[in-house]
Amino acid sequence: MIKNWVVLFAAVMLLSVCIVPAFAKVSAPEVKNKQTDKPAIVFLVAGQSNAGGCGIISTEMHKKLGRHKRRPLIPGSTAVEVGLSVDAADYTHSYMWVPKRGFQRMDPKTNVRPITMNGNTHGMELPVIAELEKRFPENDIYVVKYGPGGTNLHHDWNSQRTNGRYAVWLGYYRKSMAQLIDEYPEVRVIGLYWDQGESDGIDKKHGEYARNLASFVDAVRRDTGVPKLKIFIRKHIFNWPNIDAITAAQEEVVKDDPRCYLLDIDLGNSQKNYQAWAYSPGNGHVSSKGFVDLTKRLFSGPLRNATIESFDNYDIVKTTID
Repeated sequence: MIKNWVVLFAAVMLLSVCIVPAFAKVSAPEVKNKQTDKPAIVFLVAGQSNAGGCGIISTEMHKKLGRHKRRPLIPGSTAVEVGLSVDAADYTHSYMWVPKRGFQRMDPKTNVRPITMNGNTHGMELPVIAELEKRFPENDIYVVKYGPGGTNLHHDWNSQRTNGRYAVWLGYYRKSMAQLIDEYPEVRVIGLYWDQGESDGIDKKHGEYARNLASFVDAVRRDTGVPKLKIFIRKHIFNWPNIDAITAAQEEVVKDDPRCYLLDIDLGNSQKNYQAWAYSPGNGHVSSKGFVDLTKRLFSGPLRNATIESFDNYDIVKTTID
């Protein structure tokens, strides 16, 4: 009898050894140590609320935070639903600039909204980082982002103001770059993703938006030490006051500046745009699905043949560290 139990136990153990691996969780990619022998890559983000990012991490998180009643989600619009990882372990060599803390390893559930440390939403940076990690596995990736909601270009982001939003963003940039230039042999800047303009339409400053945007681009290139910095501008696709004039101004700036690019996911009318790209019905903020498609346009357009050498080299000599 005892012999039979021993044989049965051995058979069960053998079976478990064969079966368990088939159902075992696939291990996450190994987090890398900093690769300071290679150039660092920097992606810049600025603007208002869509730059800060309103892409929802998941329906579960949205509901847990009690936001599902006031802002019901459009099905299929969240990061999880479009296959965009929200697990920090999947981002092995990317970092986010967090004010007063410096660079932190990228975590979609905490620091992709670095001002608020809001764990529910993300912006353009998340799908861009996911793509960059695949394309540049041997280069560390850094994001400097500032996207306070409801801010305008004519006043808030005016580069002439010493206490405006532009000054804040530039301060973050300079502090972050000073750190990177000490750690890496080179710092390569992809460009600036600029997502803004709704507030200027609301303020009835649409008539001067083209001039203000062109001046902003000139100031950014001058003050960042990257005189040929690429600017990626998201075309507006939702209904806002005077938004057609703002969009026309975007197109004018892009036409006149060969290093400005319009990222266009417009489907032709607002009803289609809201259904496809908003995170909540009738809400004028881009969903995770929208940011993923914008990223596809970015890498099939201006960054189609991107290499380390194609990114602009940061020149610390041409900027001032406060």
